[in-house]
Amino acid sequence: MVRSLCAVHTRIMIAELARFRLGRVLLHLVAMLGDRAVRFHAAGIARELSWVAAATVLLTQARTRLVDALALYLAQPVKRFSASTAADTQSLSAMLRHGDVLLTEGNTRMAALVRGITRSPWAHVSMYVGPLEAGPDPRCIVEADVAAGVRAVALSEFTGLRVRVLRPTGLHETDRRRLADWVVSRIGAEYDLAHAWALARWLLRLPLASRLSPVPSTMAQGATRFVCSSLLAQAFVLIGYPILPAGIGARDAWAAHYRYVTPRDFESAPVFEVVRATQVG
Repeated sequence: MVRSLCAVHTRIMIAELARFRLGRVLLHLVAMLGDRAVRFHAAGIARELSWVAAATVLLTQARTRLVDALALYLAQPVKRFSASTAADTQSLSAMLRHGDVLLTEGNTRMAALVRGITRSPWAHVSMYVGPLEAGPDPRCIVEADVAAGVRAVALSEFTGLRVRVLRPTGLHETDRRRLADWVVSRIGAEYDLAHAWALARWLLRLPLASRLSPVPSTMAQGATRFVCSSLLAQAFVLIGYPILPAGIGARDAWAAHYRYVTPRDFESAPVFEVVRATQVG
């Protein structure tokens, strides 16, 4: 009698559990412990959890769209510069050498944010890599753009902007070529918006700011996402020419890493000499 009552209660409990998706998953898991039909029960669990996978895909797509929309918003220009007394791009191109670093103030919403957070007139950093194509205005500058990712642009993209050209001192032409080649090899990589956000929180000393964990050089060489400063700083690290963040004290010694470098740090780095400071027209 007792056994029959237990069997009835068990059947009732199973029936109640089977009414709910999570209950059916639990039943499959329990059944897997009692028989060898693992594949059958695994397939049943996968069917029951298909909605989770679908919801995850939808959330991922929504997040991607939001991130893309934010990147496009930040990439929009906020003001135009006049080039009344500007130097022409041809004269600037004539004096540039492989591996030269170009600091610019920028004219986008992202640039305005960077200038405000870093308290510097320089919001963007890029590298001269030599002409990548024929023509009067070839792509010859590699940068990490918030919307387009790592890309090559022509000098005409800097028309109307203040530009400061920094040249690494003590480098042989071979090292300059290695710098340029490595940066060019990263064209097509994505912009690391999460890194930019974490770096901003660290610079602002926000309570929830997280540390940007150092990345071993072997892993860094395979990195696929960058911000403008980390792209160039990493290139210099890989040839043994590190750019250290400014104002790093003893308590922040862990932050002396290329992932903490900002455009302003290139201006203050002792390993560069100012070749030219001008406005491009």
